[in-house]
Amino acid sequence: MTGEDDDDIEVFVCLNVDCKSRGAQELLDRLNDRVEEAGLDQVAPEPYLCFSACQHGPNVVIPSRRCWLSGVSADDVDEVVAFLAGGPEPARLKAKNDPKLEKFIFDIIDAGLLPGRGDFFS
Repeated sequence: MTGEDDDDIEVFVCLNVDCKSRGAQELLDRLNDRVEEAGLDQVAPEPYLCFSACQHGPNVVIPSRRCWLSGVSADDVDEVVAFLAGGPEPARLKAKNDPKLEKFIFDIIDAGLLPGRGDFFS
């Protein structure tokens, strides 16, 4: 890992209607499996209600890395897990991100306003 071994790395996967219809549940399931297989115990994938970026989904946000990945599919999970393990950021999954929307997403997270975290789905 990259200096974050002692801290959990939250990984939020949007499971709202649009993202879910594009395979977000399969993405989250595969991400959980691959994180476990890779032994990344500090990585905690969680469902999230919505990032207001539906047109770009499925969306994955890794707050501690200041990383928003968009248009992520289950086929991209190995690349995401490699990034979580300290590999390069998957630039192609950020290429279509709107900088203003990205700022909005992180402003909400920074403010501690995390509606729709995993506990919403329990």
